[in-house]
Amino acid sequence: MYFVLICYNCGQLLLAKTGQKTKRCPYCDARLALEKARKVGTASDAYQALNLVQALKTKKSSAWTQA
Repeated sequence: MYFVLICYNCGQLLLAKTGQKTKRCPYCDARLALEKARKVGTASDAYQALNLVQALKTKKSSAWTQA
C-alpha cells in the first residue's frame, strides 16, 4: 500500500510506502517525518498511486489556470 502526501517544505506531491517512517523529498531534499506529513490519498499498488498523483497534479494545475 502507498500514501500520496504533500511535502511540508515545498508543497510537491510524493509517494511513500506504508510502513516508512521518513521520506526524502526529491524536489527540495527535505527529510519528512511521514507521521507529520499531510496525506491526500492512498493506493493499493504503485500504478494506482501514480495515477492518483497525476490526477491530483492535473486538478492543481487547472485550479491555477482558473484563478
